Amino acid sequence: MSLEESPITCNGFQSNASCDGSGEVFTNKDEAIHKMSCKPYKIVFNEKFGRCLVATRNLKPGEIIFGEKAAIVGPKQGCRPCCLKCFTSLDNVASLFRCPGCNFPFCQEQCAKSPEHATECVVLSRARSCISINDMSKPHPVYQCITPLRGILLKTTQPKLFEEFSGLVHHNDLRRQTQMWRIYQVNVVQFLRKVCGLANEFSEEDIHAACGVLDVNAFEIRLPGSKRQQILGLFPTGSMMSHRCVANTHHVIDSNTYEMTVRASVAIKKGEQLFTTYTLPLDGTNDRRSVLRQSKMFECDCPRCSDPTECLTFLSALRCPRCPIGIMLPIQPLEENETQWQCSPCSHQLDAAVVTQLIDQLKDEFENIGPKDVEKLEEFLSRHASSLHPNHFLFTSARQSLSQLYGRDENYLLNTLKMEQLERKISICQQLLSVADVVEPGLTRVRGVTLYELYAPMLLLAKRTYEAGHCTLAEFKERIVAVEAILSEATQILLLEDAASTEGAVCAVQALDQIRRWIASI
Repeated sequence: MSLEESPITCNGFQSNASCDGSGEVFTNKDEAIHKMSCKPYKIVFNEKFGRCLVATRNLKPGEIIFGEKAAIVGPKQGCRPCCLKCFTSLDNVASLFRCPGCNFPFCQEQCAKSPEHATECVVLSRARSCISINDMSKPHPVYQCITPLRGILLKTTQPKLFEEFSGLVHHNDLRRQTQMWRIYQVNVVQFLRKVCGLANEFSEEDIHAACGVLDVNAFEIRLPGSKRQQILGLFPTGSMMSHRCVANTHHVIDSNTYEMTVRASVAIKKGEQLFTTYTLPLDGTNDRRSVLRQSKMFECDCPRCSDPTECLTFLSALRCPRCPIGIMLPIQPLEENETQWQCSPCSHQLDAAVVTQLIDQLKDEFENIGPKDVEKLEEFLSRHASSLHPNHFLFTSARQSLSQLYGRDENYLLNTLKMEQLERKISICQQLLSVADVVEPGLTRVRGVTLYELYAPMLLLAKRTYEAGHCTLAEFKERIVAVEAILSEATQILLLEDAASTEGAVCAVQALDQIRRWIASI
């Protein structure tokens, strides 16, 4: 069944009593109708978070909380030229089709003639002489206006949806002082009002508000097979989930239908707020708070950001340069530009500026490493082991890459790995899980992918150990059963992901079937 057809059972319903979810009272004959309509969340107002969502009953990990189709989908700011219908990157399209109305390039004629483009084409065609997009390998500023334009055009095409859109937070008062405001003023506001002739329909404030709504509320949608081209989707209900750097929900967006499915990633109790995360959970506190400050216009003071140890993961911690066991942590993590960093055993301190300079240098070094350079990634981990905590976010990022390169890179294919390299891959995956399970807990993509990477080296190591006569048949079978449990969980998680994504579960399902048949035959 599709999401719309899948009933959400109300666990709080009791005949002739009030529902825990909606608070309404029903008789026996209304039970079936009620079970189909009762939602496991409600919208409330909170002084700190504004409108937000709270659970109306206990939720289990993996349980669907809601599904929602995007109200608006469009190019992300700063993207390269793409098809305005299917968002295919145009740098590899051999034969482009230019829309006869607005002169925007499309991947094919069918996309240019789609109903979705018709309304915006009327507006963009007024600027036809100004639209000249020829270099498909570089971002073009005209694409900055597309998604905001789609938002404001809802006023005439879908008035009720426009009310929802315009009612979302835009933070114009805060954004007015930013560099992005000035960029939008030229590339979006002036372009749409003066060049495209919308001055009589929308004020400058209206269009800036549309840009702000998208910046603050929209979600990125990953397109299959492309790491560069990302698009934005606006989901009115999804946008009301508040941010926390350790979330209790996980969302998947279907890259074909642009439908968002939000699930509980961990157990959520009735009355608890539903949180998503707007940042990369494996980043350090300073980077996460900087992203939120610049894009979402708020200072995050969640429990993780407020904790110098980041929930005992030490993702931002340094090694003390003075004592062999010391760990340097910020004394006041919410004051990242002013706080001193201090070693707990010896009390040695560093200025925030010194720490920032060190991390910036290491970031530059790390970013200059090729995406598939196993040797340099390993060298980076080894060379800076005396400066950074083993769980530091730069090391964690390196392990993420290595967890997939060992076994996949042409120089490190799985069957060619030596015993110590198999053990290295296992160790890397386990270290990665120890951090991810804290800051991105439950049924999340990073756990599913890492478990999938973990099962293969464990299986091969067990097989080689048994064939070398270093373990008994019973011990071998015990190790294979443990591997099967790991692969089973990975498959369960990956089946929740977008089927078109690179983390699709097809290979995991096949591998799980094979290993189960193998266990049965031992």
